[in-house]
Amino acid sequence: MRRLLLPLLLLPIAACSFLPQRAKDIRYAIWVTRWDYGTEADVRDVIKNCAKAGFDTVLFQVRGNGTVFYRSRIEPWAEQFDYRDPGFDPLWVACDEARMQGVQVHAWVNALPAWRGAEPPEYERHLFHTRPEWFMVDQDKRRQSLKADYYVVLNPCLPAVRDHIASVCEEIARNYGVAGVHLDYIRFLEPEAGHDYPYDYTTLRLYRDATGKAPADDVVAWDNWRSEQVTELVREIRRRLRVANRRCVLTAAVFSTPEKATSVHQDWVHWLRTGVVDAAFPMNYDTDDRRFLERIKIEAEAAHGMPIVVGIGVHKHADPAQTLRQMEMVKEAGMQGCSLFAYSSFFKPGPMAVKVEEASLRTTRRQRILRKVQGR
Repeated sequence: MRRLLLPLLLLPIAACSFLPQRAKDIRYAIWVTRWDYGTEADVRDVIKNCAKAGFDTVLFQVRGNGTVFYRSRIEPWAEQFDYRDPGFDPLWVACDEARMQGVQVHAWVNALPAWRGAEPPEYERHLFHTRPEWFMVDQDKRRQSLKADYYVVLNPCLPAVRDHIASVCEEIARNYGVAGVHLDYIRFLEPEAGHDYPYDYTTLRLYRDATGKAPADDVVAWDNWRSEQVTELVREIRRRLRVANRRCVLTAAVFSTPEKATSVHQDWVHWLRTGVVDAAFPMNYDTDDRRFLERIKIEAEAAHGMPIVVGIGVHKHADPAQTLRQMEMVKEAGMQGCSLFAYSSFFKPGPMAVKVEEASLRTTRRQRILRKVQGR
């Protein structure tokens, strides 16, 4: 068995190897969610469509909420596949097709989410069941409640959690040779009225050891310390990637302005300026063009010339003309590039899609918006 294992582990790297991409090479990227594919044929079609459309970078989601879409020794297969090997490796297939099509694949990882749904995961070896102490606990010692349409998340203040998430990213970079790892939800969730996180015993002890304080003693210090724990997670991921695959670019989808990011302890400006990430993707999903322009100006000033790839929420735009205007604003502001959300706004998604946009709108978007991506 051991003699067979090494060739099997080397297979993804061989299939996914291509010329390394630098963060500054990203001009047009697109997010492909885990609901956009369900079969090997779906994955190959996705990559072909993205390449034909003119995108140079595909952000291909492979971790959603404690389950994954590749062969992992760390986390189970996704619930969409009933927690079982579907008979193909979506990430391997994506990299293989990308090599043939001449595009770059970044493995899109939801970093801290660990489940989504009103009921717990059925799989008994899921983190929700095996590591309950890793989840958020509020000031009243209540575990974060399950929600039908949103995530419960892991606690980044715990060293064991940081090690786990960094190991997931390292595994991807080592075994697949992807062009990059793209972090999402690399932050606390939005503040909830009546809840403050995390107040588990281990976190409070770590905070007291570091500051000599309790959270109520100094709210600013408590906020700063929590932000630093998220930053430490990003640093650890960066360290692991450098060992696993030095060519692997690290990027992050972030809140649209530094002020908004502060509310979720996501100090992406610091990450960018200190080189912890190679590029930031602020998610400027907006239907107000004036506000969109104001935000990219704020982001450009904060970045001090470091790579910014502006996220544009195509899914929010009923008229493709608005997407085109915003793409032009990004160009005129001197930003490096833009990333469009999402694949399903242009192409029919796979059978797992939660929401399917009108076919006529997708067609119009392809005809008008993708002409600009292709430079026509």
